[in-house]
Amino acid sequence: MMAYSKNLTKNEIEKFLKNNKHGILSMAGDKPYALPMGYMYKRKSILLGLVTTGRKKKYLKKSKNICFTICKPRWYVDKLKDPCTTLVIEGSLEEIKNRSYYGLKMEIPKTVQTYKIKVAKMGARKCNRKPCELFAKKK
Repeated sequence: MMAYSKNLTKNEIEKFLKNNKHGILSMAGDKPYALPMGYMYKRKSILLGLVTTGRKKKYLKKSKNICFTICKPRWYVDKLKDPCTTLVIEGSLEEIKNRSYYGLKMEIPKTVQTYKIKVAKMGARKCNRKPCELFAKKK
């Protein structure tokens, strides 16, 4: 049986994290909760800004465990030349106290806290098949 995906190397993961800016943060609580959000990749860390009120904060009080998924579908790439690539991180959120360590000098509202993902497990793959062409039909 042919393998349909290939694990990314450390260098490919680094490049993928630097070249993307959005992912889906999944949190566990009374009910599953997932939301798209931007991230920054600084000093080999994934950084997220979360408001201090609302559903995300309630979930964080119950558990800091998260899953963060970054995906670049094939149809986002010119002429479908690159494979679909996905990075899935399981871990927890840790609040950042020293923002200057990451070069974050801009002022942020007091209603936003910056967190970094403490990675417990990471999987990153690119697909070797071309099923995305089915979904990317030209009009």
